[in-house]
Amino acid sequence: MPSQICLASAWAGVHGPGDPRQLLLWLLDARFGGLAAGPGPRPMQWPALAEAAHDLPLRFPVVRASSYLSATSATAGLAAAKDGERDVAVHAVRQAAATGRALGCRTIVLEPGVVPIVGEVGDDDLGDPSVRWTPERLQALLARRKVARNAALDRVCRNLFALSRALPEHRFCLSAGRSLLAVADRATLQDIFEDLGSLPLGYWHDAAVCARRQELLGEAQGEWLEAFGNRCMGIGLGDSSGEGLYQPPGSGGVDYALLASYVRRPGTPTPVVLELDPAVPASELPGIRSCLAKYGLWL
Repeated sequence: MPSQICLASAWAGVHGPGDPRQLLLWLLDARFGGLAAGPGPRPMQWPALAEAAHDLPLRFPVVRASSYLSATSATAGLAAAKDGERDVAVHAVRQAAATGRALGCRTIVLEPGVVPIVGEVGDDDLGDPSVRWTPERLQALLARRKVARNAALDRVCRNLFALSRALPEHRFCLSAGRSLLAVADRATLQDIFEDLGSLPLGYWHDAAVCARRQELLGEAQGEWLEAFGNRCMGIGLGDSSGEGLYQPPGSGGVDYALLASYVRRPGTPTPVVLELDPAVPASELPGIRSCLAKYGLWL
């Protein structure tokens, strides 16, 4: 059976009630099974939410260490050469772990850094609809990323190892990022998993980002799940369209039939989280529910 879908707090905090108890009742009325924590436009009262949920059939499946709404990831510094940038990233992961402890959640989703390159970066956000990406522009930035990729990979592995040892009660799930300079392309993720084979690292499938990479870079969405399906600890559902990333499911290029085949695998159901841009109005929810129900992704 498919899992009951949860809602990302970045959207819920903008469109739902401010009172913790009323927010959770609103989630239930909208037929969500829980709330996925993470940074967003409005702060959330996590201890109060955990207390308010004690008698409700809701769960907090994951905590994101950085916002999916920006290419400037809070964990970008996991690949940085400068100690100060690394300290900022580590602090973001520790904050996510603290939120997880308050919610009784052990799974932390993070983007494992951004490759630092020499010189002016310019636009690197694959989700910015105002950027006109051409093959030449993409390849020029990717070539600069390639020069610094191996050194960044080494720093990420060392930082992830230290974090895993410092926070052994948590499991880290690595996710692709919306920056073209993100460490986590498919090949680098494979290298991280191989280099840190002794750690229980998982994979978080960001459907919107993977669909966007397919559109611009020709990377098939299914290749991510084929490569890391055995590590997949959850799926973030949002679409990729001309309006940007994290648009209403059904409005863009995400392959929902493919995702459903992974959610329905035998064993423990895969957590699914609806991740939307806060600009998406609440009036879209019935259409989103209908779209996802068609694929068995929303009960």
